[in-house]
Amino acid sequence: MIERGAIRILQIGRMQQSSMYLDAPFETDFDYPGYLHLTVAVKPDAGRVCMIGLGGGTVAKRMWRDYPWMHIDAVEIDPRVADLARTSFALPRDERMRVHIAEGRTFLEESAATYDIVIVDAFDDDRVPVPLTTEEFHRVVLGRLAQDGVLAYNMHGSITGDHSRPFRRLYRTLRGSFAHVWPFVVQLSRGADPASHSEIIVLATNAPLTVDELRARIGSRVGGRVSVPEFHEFGRGLYEGPIRGGDVAPYVDGTT
Repeated sequence: MIERGAIRILQIGRMQQSSMYLDAPFETDFDYPGYLHLTVAVKPDAGRVCMIGLGGGTVAKRMWRDYPWMHIDAVEIDPRVADLARTSFALPRDERMRVHIAEGRTFLEESAATYDIVIVDAFDDDRVPVPLTTEEFHRVVLGRLAQDGVLAYNMHGSITGDHSRPFRRLYRTLRGSFAHVWPFVVQLSRGADPASHSEIIVLATNAPLTVDELRARIGSRVGGRVSVPEFHEFGRGLYEGPIRGGDVAPYVDGTT
């Protein structure tokens, strides 16, 4: 844990996982957490959420505060991280916020719940753990996801260029299970190059929703539901260019 002036940061290994303003604990100087609220644009009436990867709880606690109808299951593999989220990052103790110490895939496999939103915000160093990216995992998710629900990933990489292979492989895998796969490049709306290294939020859904409808919801802040700064501009971060897939194979269990 690091403190830099008014900001507290959770760092694990080389990765900074979460940040919090000490005088405004539901706010962060990280950009990507706000983009995970795009899930609400896909499923505005979402009532039950599963988050794989808790970190300091930046996403979980803001969704808990901003959407008082939501019930959140946060799944964290490391009990020390969960303790820090409670004691040092203001994660609330409330019946709508349940923290489970478990491996995320196993939790979903053993769950009997139906979720409107599933978020994968977990890292093995700087990459999403492969078991949370495979065709078999997506079948598990579909078994737990509402028919018009949405799966979201937070990942690091690029959409095009020399370092795009991990993204393109995940994209191809998701296209095998979901009708729509929408990648949002954090900072693309501010002129970032899709070939440069960035955080990418990937939404996957079978909801009967068009890109125009999605953008309209984002522009209206989902009818005023979403208070994340600049959220109404996030539609500009949707990458709609070509995504090369012929040179990558889908992720399957047992591959790296």
